[in-house]
Amino acid sequence: MDIGVPYKVLGPVDVKELAAFVDGLPDEDWERNRFRQDLLASRVHSEFTRAIPLIHNFVPYQMPWKRRSMKEVFLEWCKQESIDPEPLMPVVIDENDQGEVSAFPQWKQFEALVAPVVEKAISYIKTPRGVLTRVAIVEMAAGGKVGAHIDGQPMAARAHRVHVPLISPPGVEYKIDGKKLKMQVGKVYDFNNRKTHSVKNKAKRRRINILIDYLPNPGPAIHHALPPT
Repeated sequence: MDIGVPYKVLGPVDVKELAAFVDGLPDEDWERNRFRQDLLASRVHSEFTRAIPLIHNFVPYQMPWKRRSMKEVFLEWCKQESIDPEPLMPVVIDENDQGEVSAFPQWKQFEALVAPVVEKAISYIKTPRGVLTRVAIVEMAAGGKVGAHIDGQPMAARAHRVHVPLISPPGVEYKIDGKKLKMQVGKVYDFNNRKTHSVKNKAKRRRINILIDYLPNPGPAIHHALPPT
């Protein structure tokens, strides 16, 4: 969302327990569900990052999949990768004018630690009818980078993009609309993803953030979305 400035520091949040938990996760947890990494994340994000998807929205018939639901895309991906879909199956938890929002099984697995941090983060911008449309734990490798880009997915124009750093070495530097930023653990950032932005991790340690998209004023669900003509 274009918030009028490159970023805003929204306020403090206690992430000590969650950061320690995430730092101790084995590779198995990072590699268990590569659906976001393989299909949902744009190419600019995928080379040096990996993610644990918890909640994700889906716009019906969006390019490049042209499918009615994320479940259809997910099942096709599982078939292509010879993956048993059952343990990873997303479940729809909300529907609005932007489509559906689904939770992956790892949301339930990590909810006790993740949900309080997410709730505190969005409390700074929360509206009566707002809804979470994305939550993911995102790791950037030491020495990694995400090149300059503007987020172009439909939700980017409507939802706040919020970052909560869990592990943020001094060598991690963001640039948003020409302004440099070093995020600090224990703070919540509203991030303008509709301006050109990039990130570099010059440190010898990985960076881990909680990424949150929050849609403040969703419209009513469209239950009979038709493919574009």
